[in-house]
Amino acid sequence: MGVFTFVCKSKGGEWTAKQHEGDLEASASSTYDLQRKLVQTALSADSSGGVQSSFSLVSPTSAVFQVIIGGGSGGGFAAGGGREEEGRI
Repeated sequence: MGVFTFVCKSKGGEWTAKQHEGDLEASASSTYDLQRKLVQTALSADSSGGVQSSFSLVSPTSAVFQVIIGGGSGGGFAAGGGREEEGRI
C-alpha cells in the first residue's frame, strides 16, 4: 500500500504540489486538473491496487492532497472522540 501526501499552493493562477517527504510534484491551472495529475503521478510510482484520494483546502491558496493506493477494498477514515460514559467526566 502506498500513501502519498502532497502540499499544494496557488500563486499567480497556477497550482503547484510537492510531495511531503518525497520527490514527486505536479502543477496545473486548476485544483481539478492538479488532483488528476497527482493521482497519475502517484500511480506511476505505485500501481499496486485501487485508488482513494482526499483533497482538503486549508486556505484559498493552499491545500493538502492525499492519494492512497492499494490496501484492500472500501475502507474509509474515521476520526472523532469516543463517547462519554454516563455519570463520568
